[in-house]
Parts: sequence; structure tokens; C-alpha cells
Amino acid sequence: MKNILLIILALALCLPTLAQEQDNERHVSNEIALSYGVHPISGDDYLPSVPYSYYLDKVGAFSGSYTHFFNKVVGVGGTYCFDYREIDYRYHGTNNPLVCNLYESCHSLMGHVKLNCINKKHFTLYVKADAGLCFWGYKLEEFQPDVFGVNLPTKHCCFAWQAAAGVEVGNDRIAGFLQWGVGMEGNYSLGIRYKFKNRAQ
Repeated sequence: MKNILLIILALALCLPTLAQEQDNERHVSNEIALSYGVHPISGDDYLPSVPYSYYLDKVGAFSGSYTHFFNKVVGVGGTYCFDYREIDYRYHGTNNPLVCNLYESCHSLMGHVKLNCINKKHFTLYVKADAGLCFWGYKLEEFQPDVFGVNLPTKHCCFAWQAAAGVEVGNDRIAGFLQWGVGMEGNYSLGIRYKFKNRAQ
């Protein structure tokens, strides 16, 4: 809930900035960004249902994105996220025999809209919304297939999304950013972005 309220507040700040931009000189630019995020929803919501105790090793989500800005405020683009996990299933407790290892990987492809709410020389506040598809696969290593059985999910595709607000610190070319949100990129993300081919129109 705290993340959602933060995103709504940032979006409210964007509205007057967007209105002011209509009277400003148009700028066209493109940017690429790379980030790492913790607690993506793919790591919690898409685990297979297996009646055994398990230990889950979460790596986190690695993301890359491209955004084309039509002016200083509004941009559209695409985001790719990769989330990998290893799960050790054990029969009734962590000290009992290992059932199997399950390796799960999620790949998300999403389109996004990004709004820069506050544009300063070395500081930018933005909001971002993504929507697309998530594809995931499972690699199972069964150590005792004659004793314990694990049925893998048959579904390998789902709706992918992200809603986030973030802060960039740097200049009009290179900046680091911290992002808060909910979705495939994680609740918290750290990354770097590079903006190029700026030109006034």
C-alpha cells in the first residue's frame, strides 16, 4: 500500500508539469537503462504448488529498458526483465531427505509509459507503468523420483506489469536511479540510465 500511495503522489506531481510542457520547446531524446530489483512479484506469485517443505533462493530481477521521449516529460518504450530462482524441496522439514531441486526462470516483455514529473539539471522525479507478458520455464532435478513425485505446472505464460515511481540523480546524459514500485522489476530497484541523441525541434 505504501508503494502505491507513493506512485499516486508522484503521478499527481506530473500533471502540472505535463501541462507546462505544451508551451515549452520540444525535445526528442532516447534513453536506455539497466537495473537490479528485489522482491519482484514473479518470485512470490508464480511458484509451483508442491506439498513439501522448501528452501527458496531468490536472485532478484535484472531489467533493461529503452524509452523514446517525445518531449521533456512523456516517453514510451519497452522493458525486459529476467528473474531466476532455485528451490530445494525436502520431505517434512529442512533436515529431512531432499526431494528435488527446481530451477525456475521468468522472462518478462512489457511496453511502458514514462512521465518525468520534475526535471531539474541534476535531478528528475518520474513515474512509470508497464504491461506485457511473462514467460517462465522449469528445470527439475529429481533425486528420489520413485519415492517422491513433483508435478510441474502446465502454464508457462501470464500477464506481466509494473507500476513505479523513481528518482534520477546525474545529468542529461548519465544518471543513477532509485525506483520504488510493484511488479516484475521489483519493489526496489537500483540502476543507471544513459540518454542520447538530444535535439531541439
